[in-house]
Amino acid sequence: MFYQLNRTAMKKIYSTSFFMKAALVHYFLTLAISVVASAAPANGQGILDKKISLTVENETFRTVLEKISRKAGVKFSYTRNTLPEKEKVSLQAKDETLANVFTQLFQPYDIQFEAIGSQVVLKRSRLFTLLKGERDLAAAIETTRFKKVTGIVRDASGDPVPGVTVVIKGTRKGSSTDANGRFELEANDNDVLELSAIGFKTISLHITAETDYAVTMETDEKALGEVVVTAMGVKRSPRSLGYAVQKVTGDDINIAQAPTIAQGLMGKVAGLNISQASGGVEGGSSRLVIRGNTSLTGDNRALIIVDGVAINNDPVNNNANNGGGGAVGTQQGADVSGYNDWGTGLNFINPEDIEDVTVLKGPAAAALYGARGANGVILVTRKKGEKRKGLGVDYSFSTRKTQVYEFLDFQNSYGSGLVGSMWTADQQKQFPVNVDGQRMQIGTYSGSFAAGDYKTGAWGFLPYANPTQAWNIFSFPSGLSWGPRFDNQPVLWYDGVQRPYSAQPNNWKDYFPDGNVNQHNISVSGGGDFGTIRFSYTRDDSKANIQNSNYKNNTFNLGSSIKISKMLSADITASYVNYTRLNTPPVGAGAFMAGFSYAATRDYRSDVERMNNTRADGSQRDVTARGNFPANAPPYPYYSYMANSYWNIYQNNTTFNRNQLIGGLKLTADITDWLTATAQASLDNSSDGTEIKEYPKNIQGTTGAYREALSRNLSRNMNAMVRVFKDNLWDKSFNASLTGGVESYYRNDYTVSNSTKGNFIKPFIFALDNGAEAPDPAREIRFTKKINSAFGFLDLSYKNYLFLQVTGRNDWSSTLAKTNNSYFYPSANLSYVFTDGISSMQNALPWLSFGKLSLSYAETGSDTDPYSIFNVLNTANFNGQAAQTYPAQLKFPGIEPQRSRQYEIGLSLGMFNNRLNMEVTAYTMKTFNQILTNALPQSSGWTSIQLNRGELGNKGIEFIINATPVSTKNFSWSIALNGAHAQNKILALDEGTDDLLLGSFFGGSGVSQRVKVGENYGTIYGKDYTYLNGKRVVKRAVNPETGEELYYDVNGTRYAAGTQWVLSGSEVAIGNSQPFLTGGIANTFRYKSLSLYAMVDGKFGGDTYFGTYAAAMGNGLLNETLKERDGGGLPYIYPDGTTANTGVMFDGVFADGKPNTDVVSYHWKYLGTYTSWNHIGVPRSESVFENTWMKLREVALTYQLPQNLVRKTKIFQNLSLSLIGRDLFYIFTTIPKGLNPEGVNGIGNMQGIEYSSMPRIRSFGFTVRAAL
Repeated sequence: MFYQLNRTAMKKIYSTSFFMKAALVHYFLTLAISVVASAAPANGQGILDKKISLTVENETFRTVLEKISRKAGVKFSYTRNTLPEKEKVSLQAKDETLANVFTQLFQPYDIQFEAIGSQVVLKRSRLFTLLKGERDLAAAIETTRFKKVTGIVRDASGDPVPGVTVVIKGTRKGSSTDANGRFELEANDNDVLELSAIGFKTISLHITAETDYAVTMETDEKALGEVVVTAMGVKRSPRSLGYAVQKVTGDDINIAQAPTIAQGLMGKVAGLNISQASGGVEGGSSRLVIRGNTSLTGDNRALIIVDGVAINNDPVNNNANNGGGGAVGTQQGADVSGYNDWGTGLNFINPEDIEDVTVLKGPAAAALYGARGANGVILVTRKKGEKRKGLGVDYSFSTRKTQVYEFLDFQNSYGSGLVGSMWTADQQKQFPVNVDGQRMQIGTYSGSFAAGDYKTGAWGFLPYANPTQAWNIFSFPSGLSWGPRFDNQPVLWYDGVQRPYSAQPNNWKDYFPDGNVNQHNISVSGGGDFGTIRFSYTRDDSKANIQNSNYKNNTFNLGSSIKISKMLSADITASYVNYTRLNTPPVGAGAFMAGFSYAATRDYRSDVERMNNTRADGSQRDVTARGNFPANAPPYPYYSYMANSYWNIYQNNTTFNRNQLIGGLKLTADITDWLTATAQASLDNSSDGTEIKEYPKNIQGTTGAYREALSRNLSRNMNAMVRVFKDNLWDKSFNASLTGGVESYYRNDYTVSNSTKGNFIKPFIFALDNGAEAPDPAREIRFTKKINSAFGFLDLSYKNYLFLQVTGRNDWSSTLAKTNNSYFYPSANLSYVFTDGISSMQNALPWLSFGKLSLSYAETGSDTDPYSIFNVLNTANFNGQAAQTYPAQLKFPGIEPQRSRQYEIGLSLGMFNNRLNMEVTAYTMKTFNQILTNALPQSSGWTSIQLNRGELGNKGIEFIINATPVSTKNFSWSIALNGAHAQNKILALDEGTDDLLLGSFFGGSGVSQRVKVGENYGTIYGKDYTYLNGKRVVKRAVNPETGEELYYDVNGTRYAAGTQWVLSGSEVAIGNSQPFLTGGIANTFRYKSLSLYAMVDGKFGGDTYFGTYAAAMGNGLLNETLKERDGGGLPYIYPDGTTANTGVMFDGVFADGKPNTDVVSYHWKYLGTYTSWNHIGVPRSESVFENTWMKLREVALTYQLPQNLVRKTKIFQNLSLSLIGRDLFYIFTTIPKGLNPEGVNGIGNMQGIEYSSMPRIRSFGFTVRAAL
């Protein structure tokens, strides 16, 4: 019995009035219900089950409690008069539970105990003291008239704090906060609530006449950032870490409904550089690199671990659709001219299911992951439910509208053409005419000027004494907007219809319509003493910002943590993904942006294109075939980039489907109070299917094509660990633990693909066996890899302020020869909390709440891809027969692992009661034994060989600042700021090798990125100007065939036909893509139930080559090309004798030092400087820009409905509405208007080249969240 009543007391009660009796019964019932209700969420039984051995003789209660506290790791809570101050007790316990020990100790003194949360609450029985005459019965009964008290608990940043223990001081009554930080219990006026939670200071709240309270808890500097998941899933206190980690909660990732985890992390982690292929298309790929590149030509992306599962984060559908890793720039020497982006593996981890993400930045943090963690590790922990009353149901709906909000800065004054505008200033004479005298749509195609003064020849028009051969020198067959000024007069189009010659300022919008994203998420969770469980389902539907592209995604997720017995517990995670995507935005030369920067002139009309692509019978009308249109009409003028675009969009479709299962089981056994063991098995198993259907072009339904690819990707990981730990080692100041383990990692990827050959046998049937010709042998790609490992780590601590960890891991990789496949990785890190270690610190610096110094050293490394050390045959086909070929690259079995060594130092400070927290980390690292591809002479019979060569140096600094400038009862303002500077420099390459190619673009006279000794990683190379005495060197235009200078005569006067820049003989450095500084800043303002969050991120410094800009400038599409055409140039005499102020004079000198005085056509300024292909070189530096920008990345305005309104519904426990915006606008950029600062071609190492990336896209919408 909780209360013991003597016979006298019973008589007094029965002599009381009925009302008194009823009130007393109500008191017992209320107290009992409160105790039962608080038991489940408090999780106190686990404390009382702990066993200790203790012997005390004739000591005070306080002394005994102190000994129990140290030995069992529990805290006691009691009022001043609870313990008998003068009483001394004796106790002997051997391996007994705390429940038995407390019963022996407290029962003789009528002291009651109960474990609530992490504390043991002690109290004297109120009724017992009452019946001894200490208080009047009526007064006692009056105190039982409780009222309902509710509240919400937030941290200093204003975020809800779940799991806070709320207890009425001096009683057993209590509750705890739910996932939204809310609590509810019954209490009296003048009661005092005590609120406590791990990592926070315990606070007291006095109950007044109010019934709803808002409480802000301060962080306990001794438990700052209490829980962090580190390598191998081990949880540690950040105060004990001697290396840099950063944790981001799931709420922070998903605060503005991030489409992927990668996008939710952008701007929030110091030193984590995230870029997106083509500038951030929904569902596209992301590149996550920590602290810059560590490999010269290999993969530099971070390892992704989800609940202990190492997921495959390679580009999805890469082998099946893109032809291998080179298409995304992940291989040395890759050409990223164009490919299709289907995303990466991390895209399929649902942000709604995320508990938190921890970024292990340096080798010391990631050393225990061995070769796979050489580039840093991102640990993702998913939700597993929480202890609560009954089952909780949470639902959210989010919708966002996505839209292109800024396009290229197009001019809308001049239309298509080139040759005529080079010949004459007369606008009307620039139009070609047909045999009927009708003005025709202009194109620079052969035969377009069949009448008038314009004749055609091998090198262009020939009305000159000395042919200029101009347009062929520029090598543009069509798509130029150097034609006449728009006059709205009729011209004959390629389809034989006359339409006004007018600008089409919005002709791009039909290709880039508004999109939308809808998401439904529902989860069911609960928990008790048995553990916790959570199940969720998420449905995503997205329509892209291009025509006929969408995806649908279904995600089922299960997370559970179960207490099987007192000794054994299990963590279970599983997720299943079913994903289907129809088409995907192409990147690079195949993108729609390529058409609008290269082929679609300013009079292009998408409605005409759409109308002409399909006949009434459903067959294709090829717009490039002259026979499909009237004979007197001009040819199609927009070249292949725009030809039949709507047919290709809607009739040639690629469908991608993925089924993926990610699961893991972790068993933990607490064998003794000094020994634990864990075993974990996990897998990532995905099956991908790709169908490419080209709809038949003829009415018979036979001229189609079909391709099918199937991929299977399996990653499996198993590990086991044993941990031995001992507190109070040597004396009471030292604690130690030793952990050892083994791990096995296995990966197997397989892709097979084939396609029809010839026309369809059966019309409109898409099947591999429906080709008229026998198909070629199927194409197969295999990838198998295994790594076995052994590891261990030793942890030592002294007085909870000095910590040392030493780790070691040995890997055995299947991709290396047996003589070199074993490699060892050591690390050591030290943490010193000097504010605790120096006793006088608090008095000397009272404003300094917390201070820590950390040091670390680590070695890591990485192996190579499978099949890289021995020569193996490749499958191929020859005349339809299966064949095998030798690889072009010679394999070298002596390849050794790539190695890295890093030193790191860090400082963490908490100031002004942790209202201001700061972390600064500096590091330096060298990576050597780089595995590089080296060229071989042609006479060897091989093209190249892989060897261990080269050294790369990394150094940098990172900082994190978290501040709460204002925190009051109703209003708070918090700031989170982070930044990082990294420098990667090439220290050495192979002897005799000057540089190595990372990738190229635009062919032989285009641009590339290379690594060269002494330069920073990411240098951009291309042809550039040459100089003489500080002046740019020029030359007169020459005939490419004869080398003769080109002139034309007007009334007997000879004029130079053109001026060209004299360029460097080889590519030179014209920029570097490495930013000087990256970072982000988030502000959160909260007023009562309303909060406003805004996050800005940016990159400062670093260059990008914008191929889109180069093409658009050379094609006369941008407003920047109007100056001379609008009369702002020099007086110029055209070849036909007409004049206008449209000339230019290149500011330079000839090779002999003579200044240039030639006035030439404005075309040479633009076509001759920005985009000619192979006939003449152009200075590529003119399209390289410093790419500094800041962006308003995320905004969320959230209103939490008041509880008194929510509870009236009798359905909901919590309701909130958020207005959200993502990627809203760039605050500033240093690049030309309309270009996408984040548009790069691919997620490989070549991050400084852009061409035809998607335009700037933003999204906005709302989210509704409800808890039932």
